[in-house]
Amino acid sequence: MEQLVIKIAGIGQVTSIALVKHGFKTAADVANATVESLSIVPGFANARSIQTIKKAKALLQTKNVSVSKEVSDSVSSKEKLVSKKGIKNKKSAKKSKNKGKKDAKNKKTEKMILKLVAKELANKMSKLKYKKAAKNKETKKKKSKKK
Repeated sequence: MEQLVIKIAGIGQVTSIALVKHGFKTAADVANATVESLSIVPGFANARSIQTIKKAKALLQTKNVSVSKEVSDSVSSKEKLVSKKGIKNKKSAKKSKNKGKKDAKNKKTEKMILKLVAKELANKMSKLKYKKAAKNKETKKKKSKKK
């Protein structure tokens, strides 16, 4: 699955929506962008554009590493649970509770971004249908004039 712009460090909900509206839907879009093209987005001066591009590239590079780390972390955390025989650590419980809130917020933002992308695609489809219908009318008129 592609990484959405909200996953880039330093990008929040409002900024991610602004990036999507300007055509930067994924971290790959931002990583492959030029400083000039990213500077068009409100709130992105040259310095922030450079930093955001670097962070997006770093995110994409660490994507594969993080997947393997998550697997190893999951295994090691299960081993710890087994070795402690079900004794819960208060700090880890608190961290997991806060992480759940953050994950819910990110999921909500991702849904908003996906809705924007879907709406944008629907608009493009309707424009294409309108153009196709107009073109069909023109060809019918030309054919009727030739007869």
